[in-house]
Amino acid sequence: MGKDVSFKFIWDYIKKFNRIIIHRHTRPDFDAIGSQFGLKLALKKEFPDKEIYAVGDLNLEMYHAKMDIIPDNYYEDALVIVTDVAVTKLVSDKRYSLAKNVIVIDHHENECDFRIDYQVIRPKYSSASMLVSDILLENNVTLDSEIASFLYLGVVTDTGRFLYLDSLSASSTFKIASYLTSYEPDISLLYDLLYTETLEYRRKKDTFRDFKVRNGVGYRINTPEIVRDSGLDIGSINRGMINLMSGLQEVPIWISFTYDPNDNIVLGEIRSRGIVVVDVARSYGGGGHNYACGFSLKDFSKVDEIIDKLGELVKENVK
Repeated sequence: MGKDVSFKFIWDYIKKFNRIIIHRHTRPDFDAIGSQFGLKLALKKEFPDKEIYAVGDLNLEMYHAKMDIIPDNYYEDALVIVTDVAVTKLVSDKRYSLAKNVIVIDHHENECDFRIDYQVIRPKYSSASMLVSDILLENNVTLDSEIASFLYLGVVTDTGRFLYLDSLSASSTFKIASYLTSYEPDISLLYDLLYTETLEYRRKKDTFRDFKVRNGVGYRINTPEIVRDSGLDIGSINRGMINLMSGLQEVPIWISFTYDPNDNIVLGEIRSRGIVVVDVARSYGGGGHNYACGFSLKDFSKVDEIIDKLGELVKENVK
């Protein structure tokens, strides 16, 4: 765990390095990509003579981001910035550990569990893209439409299109959204990306609409056979289908368990409407936001146990 520092300090620290390599979490969502690539483009615009790279695994949520292929020796004398994650096992591209100087910019509740110099970890921020945006804003960095598009995409998606906001975070989130939209991000293109899908995908999506309910907890188990037969990537199933259970008065908490053939594990995703569920995710080695979080399991043996724990939260919080 590194020393927590101010936005100005972290920006001045970044200025000291000629080569900067930006990492984020594996299986990236749009906030991971938005914060990572938005920061890369902002640094490249502000410091055109510096070498700025973004690395990590690929999936279908890359927007226009392209990852850089760099050799190991690039990490010598480089600054590594890790965005949207502070947990070792979730960082994409483990070569971040080759760098002497590492900082973390994250908005999750988890404490950083690897060696870093400094951190800007702010759990009150609704997204890592919002946090990166605020750092840029406080340091008077001029953006452009492309930078704003990446960052705005992260803000919109990690707030569930501004649904997952409470009274404390709403004002600051909309302030950053206003700041980003002043640079005219391509909102129509972004919303087409988020809200339109192919007919084939819609039909496959419909096969995931069935789920069960127990003690106020909606749940779905995506077995190896279901995953295989769907022909979809894990991200599309694990994160893409979870909210098919949302919006029901009788279901304040919903969860999915999805077999991941890539790593031979089971991925859990939890969502809730106003009930803090992140502690349950943490108890199984995961984490995330109060109302939207995830974890991984060795197999399906803990499914009933986890559903029962979530059922207790419903009992305690819903009168």
